[in-house]
Amino acid sequence: MSDEHAKDNSGNVVVYPTVSCGAEAVQDSVVILDLFMATSPDHLKSGDRRVVTALHPEQARHLAKQLHDAAEAVLKARKDRAAS
Repeated sequence: MSDEHAKDNSGNVVVYPTVSCGAEAVQDSVVILDLFMATSPDHLKSGDRRVVTALHPEQARHLAKQLHDAAEAVLKARKDRAAS
């Protein structure tokens, strides 16, 4: 992950919660990733920012592995924290 992220006036990295997401194969050639995000608490129900991007199949697999590995790390940390 890059160290160059958008930051707010306090120097904190700006992130938006994803409220909905999906992916689908299109025309047997690319995978479309569709994300809806909320830029403020007022938009947490349905999101107010949408990002749609096309990925080559290899990119989609790579992203899926990164997401899976990151999710496993978070779940393990939660389990370890709950056990202590």
